[in-house]
Amino acid sequence: MILVLAKSELPSNHSQSQKNCYINKEGGHLAPIAGVHKLPSDLADFSQFCDEARHIDEKWDAVFVTTLSGINSTLPTQKAIDSAFEKVIHAIRNGLVDQFLIFNRDGTPLQLIPE
Repeated sequence: MILVLAKSELPSNHSQSQKNCYINKEGGHLAPIAGVHKLPSDLADFSQFCDEARHIDEKWDAVFVTTLSGINSTLPTQKAIDSAFEKVIHAIRNGLVDQFLIFNRDGTPLQLIPE
């Protein structure tokens, strides 16, 4: 699994309306801040992931999750993992997130709505 932590941010050229929504936790955008590759067997539950994520970056607001499979029953190479991280981060930065599962810190699924 590819897991990318993201932090809610207010765009630099934000309007007052966007700022008000952001203050009410109803706006802004999610910026990637860190990532981790895990085998499904490495995580017992979401709570365990949150504990580990706090050691990576305490200020994350959401996690984007996708999968990465190997070839012919072998695990992905480090090169494939690095490439997957780059693609996920690029997609997040460009708002192309429909292919990911997204959860907040409580494990609640999120659906992002374009502004």
